[in-house]
Amino acid sequence: MTFKTEAFVLKTKAFKDADRLYYLFTPSEGMVTAVLKSAAKSGSKLAGHLPVFAKVRVMIGRGKIDHLAGVELVEDFPNLRSDLKNLALASSIAEIFLNDFSFGQKQAEFKLLNEVLFLLNNETLEPGAKLLLVRAFLWKFLALSGFSLPTFSISKTLLQLIQEILKQPLVEVLNFSLSKELNKEWLQASQIYYQEVYDRPSQALKLFVYG
Repeated sequence: MTFKTEAFVLKTKAFKDADRLYYLFTPSEGMVTAVLKSAAKSGSKLAGHLPVFAKVRVMIGRGKIDHLAGVELVEDFPNLRSDLKNLALASSIAEIFLNDFSFGQKQAEFKLLNEVLFLLNNETLEPGAKLLLVRAFLWKFLALSGFSLPTFSISKTLLQLIQEILKQPLVEVLNFSLSKELNKEWLQASQIYYQEVYDRPSQALKLFVYG
C-alpha cells in the first residue's frame, strides 16, 4: 500500500549500505520515518529533492520499514542551511518535533512549521528577531499539542504576552515591544515550561537566551 502526502524533511541519517533514513513531518500522521534506497549514491535522482528543512510532496510505500517511492520538491528554504545561525534555529525547531509524542493538531502544527521556516529563511530579518520567533513558536506549538499553560507562577504582564502570542499569527511577534525584564522572564519561563512538559531540558533552548 502507498499513500501521498506533503511533508517537511526534518532530519536524515545513513541507514544500510547506501540507503538513507528520512524523518518527515506530515499534516495527517505527524512524524513518519521512511528509507530511500541508494540515496547516498551519486546517481540518486530522488535524494536531490529531499534537502533538510524543505517542504516536499512524497509517495510512501508501507511495509516493515516505510520507503520513499516518489518525491517532488514543493518549496526549499536554502538560507536555513547556508547560514549557521539560521541552521541552529531551524535545528532547534526540528528538535522540538522529533522529541514530541503528543497527539496534537497535526494539520495546525504543519501550518505553524511552514510559517516559522518561511520566516527564518527571510534574509531581511535580524537574528534577534528570529530568536524571538523561535521562542514564540515553542509556546504556540505546545498549545497546539494539547498542553496547558505552565503551573508555575508568572507575572501578569508575561501571561498577557503569552495569550497574545497564542491568539495571533507567529509573524505578529515581530511587532511586539519587550522590556529587558520581560524578555528575561519569558526566557526563564520558556526553559522551565519545556522541562515541565518533556521532563528534560532542551539543548535548543540555550539559543533563546540571546533573543
